[in-house]
Amino acid sequence: MAGSRKPGQVGCSDEPRDLDDGTMVRELSPQPGPMGMDYGYTCASSRPSSLTQQVLLSPVFRETVQITDDMTAPMAWDSYWRTAYDRADRVLQAQADKLLKRGNITRLEFDELVKARNTLVREFREPLSPFGKQYSEILKPITRLPQPSELLNKKGSVEAVLESVGKTRTTVNRLSMAFRVAGPALLVLDITVTTLVVMKAPPEQRGRVSATEYTGLGFGLAGGVGGAWAGCVTLAALGSPSLVLPIVGEVTEGALCAVGGILGGLGVGWVGRETGKVAGEAVYDFVTTFRWE
Repeated sequence: MAGSRKPGQVGCSDEPRDLDDGTMVRELSPQPGPMGMDYGYTCASSRPSSLTQQVLLSPVFRETVQITDDMTAPMAWDSYWRTAYDRADRVLQAQADKLLKRGNITRLEFDELVKARNTLVREFREPLSPFGKQYSEILKPITRLPQPSELLNKKGSVEAVLESVGKTRTTVNRLSMAFRVAGPALLVLDITVTTLVVMKAPPEQRGRVSATEYTGLGFGLAGGVGGAWAGCVTLAALGSPSLVLPIVGEVTEGALCAVGGILGGLGVGWVGRETGKVAGEAVYDFVTTFRWE
Protein backbone atom coordinates (compact mmCIF):
# COMPACT_ATOMS: atom_id res chain seq x y z
CA MET A 1 0.00 0.00 0.00
CA ALA A 2 1.37 3.38 -0.96
CA GLY A 3 2.23 5.92 1.72
CA SER A 4 -0.31 8.56 2.58
CA ARG A 5 -0.73 11.70 4.67
CA LYS A 6 -3.50 13.96 5.83
CA PRO A 7 -4.25 16.73 3.34
CA GLY A 8 -2.85 20.17 4.22
CA GLN A 9 0.15 22.43 3.78
CA VAL A 10 3.45 20.76 2.97
CA GLY A 11 6.34 21.19 5.41
CA CYS A 12 4.20 22.37 8.33
CA SER A 13 2.23 20.23 10.72
CA ASP A 14 0.60 20.57 14.10
CA GLU A 15 0.86 16.80 14.55
CA PRO A 16 3.28 15.51 17.23
CA ARG A 17 6.39 13.88 15.82
CA ASP A 18 7.46 10.24 16.19
CA LEU A 19 10.46 10.03 18.53
CA ASP A 20 10.56 6.24 18.98
CA ASP A 21 14.21 5.89 18.01
CA GLY A 22 16.53 6.05 20.99
CA THR A 23 13.87 6.76 23.61
CA MET A 24 11.67 4.82 25.97
CA VAL A 25 8.57 6.35 24.44
CA ARG A 26 6.71 3.98 22.14
CA GLU A 27 4.12 6.41 20.88
CA LEU A 28 3.94 9.74 19.08
CA SER A 29 5.24 12.63 21.20
CA PRO A 30 6.57 16.15 20.64
CA GLN A 31 10.24 16.93 20.35
CA PRO A 32 12.00 17.50 23.68
CA GLY A 33 13.01 21.07 24.63
CA PRO A 34 12.95 23.66 27.46
CA MET A 35 9.68 23.77 29.36
CA GLY A 36 7.58 26.87 28.90
CA MET A 37 9.32 27.79 25.62
CA ASP A 38 8.08 26.90 22.16
CA TYR A 39 10.67 27.10 19.41
CA GLY A 40 8.60 25.16 16.89
CA TYR A 41 6.47 27.20 14.53
CA THR A 42 3.25 25.54 13.49
CA CYS A 43 0.76 26.31 10.77
CA ALA A 44 -1.67 27.69 13.34
CA SER A 45 0.84 30.13 14.81
CA SER A 46 2.60 32.81 12.84
CA ARG A 47 6.24 33.76 12.99
CA PRO A 48 7.37 36.04 15.83
CA SER A 49 6.16 39.59 15.31
CA SER A 50 8.62 42.36 14.63
CA LEU A 51 10.20 44.41 17.40
CA THR A 52 7.86 47.32 16.80
CA GLN A 53 4.85 45.05 17.27
CA GLN A 54 6.18 43.58 20.50
CA VAL A 55 7.06 46.89 22.20
CA LEU A 56 4.37 49.17 23.56
CA LEU A 57 5.73 52.67 24.21
CA SER A 58 4.14 54.64 27.00
CA PRO A 59 4.06 58.39 26.24
CA VAL A 60 5.17 59.10 29.81
CA PHE A 61 8.15 56.75 29.51
CA ARG A 62 9.10 58.20 26.16
CA GLU A 63 8.98 61.81 27.37
CA THR A 64 10.94 60.94 30.51
CA VAL A 65 13.74 59.31 28.52
CA GLN A 66 13.92 62.15 26.02
CA ILE A 67 13.90 65.00 28.54
CA THR A 68 16.41 63.33 30.84
CA ASP A 69 18.74 62.56 27.95
CA ASP A 70 18.74 66.23 26.89
CA MET A 71 20.35 67.04 30.24
CA THR A 72 22.68 64.09 30.83
CA ALA A 73 24.18 63.66 27.34
CA PRO A 74 26.22 66.92 27.32
CA MET A 75 27.24 66.44 30.95
CA ALA A 76 28.50 62.95 30.14
CA TRP A 77 30.97 64.56 27.72
CA ASP A 78 32.40 66.65 30.56
CA SER A 79 32.54 63.57 32.78
CA TYR A 80 34.85 61.73 30.40
CA TRP A 81 37.26 64.65 30.33
CA ARG A 82 37.08 64.78 34.11
CA THR A 83 38.19 61.15 34.21
CA ALA A 84 41.14 61.89 31.94
CA TYR A 85 42.09 64.88 34.09
CA ASP A 86 41.89 62.79 37.26
CA ARG A 87 44.20 60.14 35.80
CA ALA A 88 46.72 62.74 34.67
CA ASP A 89 46.69 64.24 38.17
CA ARG A 90 47.37 60.81 39.65
CA VAL A 91 50.53 60.57 37.56
CA LEU A 92 51.55 64.00 38.83
CA GLN A 93 50.86 62.96 42.43
CA ALA A 94 52.95 59.81 41.96
CA GLN A 95 55.88 61.98 40.91
CA ALA A 96 55.37 64.19 43.96
CA ASP A 97 55.24 61.14 46.24
CA LYS A 98 58.58 59.94 44.89
CA LEU A 99 60.14 63.30 45.64
CA LEU A 100 58.71 63.23 49.16
CA LYS A 101 60.10 59.74 49.69
CA ARG A 102 63.50 60.83 48.42
CA GLY A 103 63.55 63.60 51.01
CA ASN A 104 65.52 66.26 49.13
CA ILE A 105 63.51 68.46 46.77
CA THR A 106 65.02 71.28 44.76
CA ARG A 107 63.17 74.53 44.24
CA LEU A 108 63.17 73.90 40.50
CA GLU A 109 61.45 70.51 40.96
CA PHE A 110 58.90 72.06 43.28
CA ASP A 111 58.11 74.90 40.88
CA GLU A 112 57.83 72.58 37.88
CA LEU A 113 55.34 70.28 39.63
CA VAL A 114 53.06 73.16 40.56
CA LYS A 115 53.30 74.62 37.06
CA ALA A 116 52.57 71.21 35.54
CA ARG A 117 49.42 71.00 37.65
CA ASN A 118 48.24 74.42 36.43
CA THR A 119 48.98 73.40 32.84
CA LEU A 120 46.80 70.31 33.23
CA VAL A 121 43.96 72.45 34.51
CA ARG A 122 44.15 74.73 31.47
CA GLU A 123 44.50 71.97 28.88
CA PHE A 124 41.71 69.75 30.17
CA ARG A 125 39.31 72.66 30.53
CA GLU A 126 39.47 73.56 26.84
CA PRO A 127 37.36 70.68 25.42
CA LEU A 128 34.61 70.98 28.06
CA SER A 129 31.07 72.04 27.25
CA PRO A 130 29.98 75.60 28.16
CA PHE A 131 28.44 74.24 31.37
CA GLY A 132 31.59 72.29 32.23
CA LYS A 133 33.80 75.33 31.70
CA GLN A 134 31.54 77.56 33.79
CA TYR A 135 31.30 75.04 36.60
CA SER A 136 35.07 74.54 36.61
CA GLU A 137 35.69 78.28 36.50
CA ILE A 138 33.55 78.76 39.58
CA LEU A 139 35.47 76.15 41.53
CA LYS A 140 38.92 77.07 40.22
CA PRO A 141 39.23 80.24 38.08
CA ILE A 142 41.95 80.04 35.43
CA THR A 143 43.11 83.56 36.19
CA ARG A 144 43.59 82.72 39.85
CA LEU A 145 45.47 79.44 39.69
CA PRO A 146 47.91 79.43 42.64
CA GLN A 147 51.57 79.87 41.84
CA PRO A 148 54.38 77.95 43.63
CA SER A 149 55.18 80.76 46.08
CA GLU A 150 51.50 81.31 46.89
CA LEU A 151 50.94 77.63 47.63
CA LEU A 152 54.07 77.52 49.77
CA ASN A 153 52.88 80.47 51.86
CA LYS A 154 49.38 79.02 52.16
CA LYS A 155 50.35 75.45 53.05
CA GLY A 156 53.36 76.36 55.16
CA SER A 157 55.76 73.71 53.83
CA VAL A 158 56.92 71.98 50.67
CA GLU A 159 55.69 68.62 52.00
CA ALA A 160 52.18 69.95 52.58
CA VAL A 161 51.99 71.25 49.01
CA LEU A 162 53.30 68.08 47.37
CA GLU A 163 51.00 65.83 49.38
CA SER A 164 47.99 67.30 47.57
CA VAL A 165 49.43 68.69 44.34
CA GLY A 166 47.82 65.93 42.26
CA LYS A 167 44.59 65.39 44.20
CA THR A 168 41.17 66.30 42.78
CA ARG A 169 37.87 67.16 44.45
CA THR A 170 36.02 64.07 45.65
CA THR A 171 32.57 65.64 45.31
CA VAL A 172 33.20 66.62 41.70
CA ASN A 173 34.50 63.15 40.91
CA ARG A 174 31.35 61.55 42.32
CA LEU A 175 29.10 63.85 40.31
CA SER A 176 31.17 63.12 37.23
CA MET A 177 30.84 59.37 37.77
CA ALA A 178 27.04 59.61 37.93
CA PHE A 179 26.78 61.45 34.62
CA ARG A 180 29.40 59.25 32.97
CA VAL A 181 27.29 56.17 33.71
CA ALA A 182 23.84 57.64 33.10
CA GLY A 183 24.62 59.79 30.07
CA PRO A 184 25.61 57.19 27.45
CA ALA A 185 22.94 54.75 28.67
CA LEU A 186 20.18 57.33 28.31
CA LEU A 187 21.49 58.48 24.93
CA VAL A 188 21.36 54.91 23.57
CA LEU A 189 17.90 54.43 25.05
CA ASP A 190 16.71 57.73 23.57
CA ILE A 191 17.97 56.79 20.09
CA THR A 192 16.34 53.36 20.43
CA VAL A 193 12.99 54.83 21.49
CA THR A 194 13.13 57.39 18.68
CA THR A 195 13.88 54.63 16.17
CA LEU A 196 10.96 52.55 17.45
CA VAL A 197 8.62 55.52 17.03
CA VAL A 198 9.76 55.88 13.42
CA MET A 199 9.38 52.14 12.74
CA LYS A 200 5.86 52.04 14.21
CA ALA A 201 4.68 54.82 11.90
CA PRO A 202 2.64 53.84 8.83
CA PRO A 203 4.85 53.34 5.76
CA GLU A 204 3.43 56.38 4.00
CA GLN A 205 4.19 58.58 7.05
CA ARG A 206 7.59 57.14 7.94
CA GLY A 207 9.58 59.81 6.14
CA ARG A 208 7.79 62.67 7.90
CA VAL A 209 7.99 60.96 11.29
CA SER A 210 11.69 60.24 10.81
CA ALA A 211 12.43 63.89 9.96
CA THR A 212 10.36 65.05 12.91
CA GLU A 213 11.79 62.71 15.53
CA TYR A 214 15.48 62.79 14.58
CA THR A 215 15.52 66.56 14.13
CA GLY A 216 13.87 66.87 17.53
CA LEU A 217 16.55 64.60 18.99
CA GLY A 218 19.33 66.83 17.63
CA PHE A 219 17.70 70.06 18.74
CA GLY A 220 17.02 68.57 22.16
CA LEU A 221 20.68 67.71 22.73
CA ALA A 222 21.75 71.16 21.55
CA GLY A 223 19.17 72.75 23.83
CA GLY A 224 20.46 70.66 26.72
CA VAL A 225 23.98 72.04 26.21
CA GLY A 226 22.83 75.66 26.14
CA GLY A 227 20.28 75.18 28.89
CA ALA A 228 22.80 73.61 31.25
CA TRP A 229 25.10 76.62 30.87
CA ALA A 230 22.27 79.14 31.26
CA GLY A 231 20.90 77.38 34.33
CA CYS A 232 24.35 77.23 35.90
CA VAL A 233 24.98 80.94 35.38
CA THR A 234 21.52 81.92 36.61
CA LEU A 235 21.51 80.03 39.90
CA ALA A 236 25.20 80.60 40.61
CA ALA A 237 24.62 84.34 40.24
CA LEU A 238 22.18 84.14 43.15
CA GLY A 239 25.04 83.01 45.35
CA SER A 240 27.56 85.42 43.89
CA PRO A 241 26.79 88.13 41.32
CA SER A 242 30.42 88.06 40.18
CA LEU A 243 30.30 84.26 39.62
CA VAL A 244 34.05 83.74 39.83
CA LEU A 245 34.43 85.65 43.11
CA PRO A 246 32.16 83.74 45.50
CA ILE A 247 30.51 85.73 48.25
CA VAL A 248 29.04 82.78 50.12
CA GLY A 249 31.76 80.29 49.20
CA GLU A 250 32.79 78.36 46.10
CA VAL A 251 31.22 75.14 47.39
CA THR A 252 27.79 76.74 47.69
CA GLU A 253 28.15 78.55 44.40
CA GLY A 254 29.33 75.37 42.70
CA ALA A 255 26.33 73.45 44.07
CA LEU A 256 23.98 76.15 42.77
CA CYS A 257 25.66 75.91 39.37
CA ALA A 258 25.24 72.12 39.27
CA VAL A 259 21.56 72.29 40.25
CA GLY A 260 20.93 75.12 37.80
CA GLY A 261 22.67 73.17 35.05
CA ILE A 262 20.45 70.14 35.60
CA LEU A 263 17.26 72.18 35.63
CA GLY A 264 18.32 74.30 32.68
CA GLY A 265 19.31 71.25 30.65
CA LEU A 266 15.95 69.63 31.32
CA GLY A 267 13.86 72.70 30.51
CA VAL A 268 15.68 74.16 27.53
CA GLY A 269 16.38 70.68 26.20
CA TRP A 270 12.65 69.95 26.12
CA VAL A 271 11.91 73.25 24.37
CA GLY A 272 14.67 72.53 21.87
CA ARG A 273 13.30 69.07 21.16
CA GLU A 274 9.79 70.34 20.53
CA THR A 275 11.11 73.14 18.33
CA GLY A 276 13.19 70.62 16.41
CA LYS A 277 10.16 68.43 15.77
CA VAL A 278 8.23 71.34 14.31
CA ALA A 279 11.21 72.42 12.21
CA GLY A 280 11.91 68.89 10.98
CA GLU A 281 8.33 68.38 9.89
CA ALA A 282 8.23 71.76 8.15
CA VAL A 283 11.46 71.08 6.26
CA TYR A 284 10.24 67.64 5.21
CA ASP A 285 6.96 69.05 3.91
CA PHE A 286 8.79 71.79 2.02
CA VAL A 287 11.28 69.42 0.41
CA THR A 288 8.66 66.84 -0.58
CA THR A 289 6.16 69.36 -1.99
CA PHE A 290 8.51 71.86 -3.62
CA ARG A 291 8.28 71.97 -7.39
CA TRP A 292 10.42 73.92 -9.85
CA GLU A 293 8.24 76.00 -12.19
